[in-house]
Amino acid sequence: MPCYKIHIKGSVFKTGFRYFLKEKAALNGITGKVYYENFSAVGITASGTEAGLKNFLEYCSIWNRYYHIDQVEISEVPPEEFSTFEVVDDIQDIFYE
Repeated sequence: MPCYKIHIKGSVFKTGFRYFLKEKAALNGITGKVYYENFSAVGITASGTEAGLKNFLEYCSIWNRYYHIDQVEISEVPPEEFSTFEVVDDIQDIFYE
């Protein structure tokens, strides 16, 4: 299965965006993880079928009244195996960068 690293920049910190993506990952059979990279970006590692990833990627650039997306960068990476799609809540490293 293909695997992508996705970097999303915008107003996404503490907005529920990662949990929105977790829900959409579940709907599309995507496994992986989403995490904060810094106060204005999230990173995602996503693995799944081509069709599932295509649908999931569409949600990665959707705006709403709580967050907006400025930039989405996608790159294919070697496959990684995940059993679920996880929201990583450890943001401690952000405060020390």
